[in-house]
Amino acid sequence: MDNECNLVSNLYGVMQVIAKYRTIPIEILIFDAITRRLPDNHPRKSEFLSKLIRWKAGYKGEIEVDYYFSLFPDDDLTIFQYLRLPHKNGYFQIDTLIISPWFMVIIESKNLAGTIEIDHELDQLLQTYDGMEKGYINPILQAEIQSAHLKKWLIKHQLPLPPLETFVTISNPQTIIKNPTNNKVVSYRTCRAARIPFKISTLKTQFNKEILTKKDIKKVTRLLLKQHVPFYPDPKAMDIPSDILTGVQCPYCSLFSMERMHGTWFCENCGKTSKDAHIQAVKDYFLLKGPTLTNKKLREFLHINSEDTISRILHSLNLVFTGTTKNRVYSPLEDFFNGL
Repeated sequence: MDNECNLVSNLYGVMQVIAKYRTIPIEILIFDAITRRLPDNHPRKSEFLSKLIRWKAGYKGEIEVDYYFSLFPDDDLTIFQYLRLPHKNGYFQIDTLIISPWFMVIIESKNLAGTIEIDHELDQLLQTYDGMEKGYINPILQAEIQSAHLKKWLIKHQLPLPPLETFVTISNPQTIIKNPTNNKVVSYRTCRAARIPFKISTLKTQFNKEILTKKDIKKVTRLLLKQHVPFYPDPKAMDIPSDILTGVQCPYCSLFSMERMHGTWFCENCGKTSKDAHIQAVKDYFLLKGPTLTNKKLREFLHINSEDTISRILHSLNLVFTGTTKNRVYSPLEDFFNGL
């Protein structure tokens, strides 16, 4: 789905163009795998559980924006749900990009609880929650940086440069948003997720000169999809504990107590069986150990001695490989973690 445009009908029967669908951030999958594979008494389990909760909250904020757009009757928009594009020696990320014939919009999504105060002069966001105060970078500045990078990207590819607007959405309806200095930039660029479709509608009355033809939008879409690079963290850089539990986790009792018996996984703890419990374990290996594996490494991780059994498992999965039969190195395709 990620690499082709799709028309989605909303409540009003109007077709929207979703050029790229959002998938679960790989950080969520990694932190979920870590917390499942750390014993309950592990000294760092709470650390990774906190990270998992924060990432899930951020993802929820992004899909809230997707939801409200799905209800809005507008077929003039091409929507990209998350992009990661090259910039100099690195990349820049956009939570949501909206392309219309008249303008483009970058949306930075936040899902912070408690009370937040955006100080545009000092470029910081202060969050007060459970009696604790934390500081973050000004999300309006984040969106402005993304906008600057996108403008350079458009110029580099000799594409038309329409007006480029930026907004920050706050998804949690219980969050109290404060703008103590009544800064006009903060008031204009910050809104609830439910408000963003109406912001887009207002832009249509403000910008009425067509800058991008249908041909231009198709060209921009093709290039954005082609240059999008999924993020794959280096497990070493994430400081993943070396003493995580290996083996195949039972999908019923959650213990790592499954044994391979006659082509089926049998749980020694609860007695349940599963045909495909190994799939999550293979995903966990890639998430926790890195983007490649071999027959030997997977045998060790799944606690299986049979090379032929592992070969059959690897052959049944959506993986790519290099090398000869004896020396094959396997890697996942982009949609491996969201598929199967």
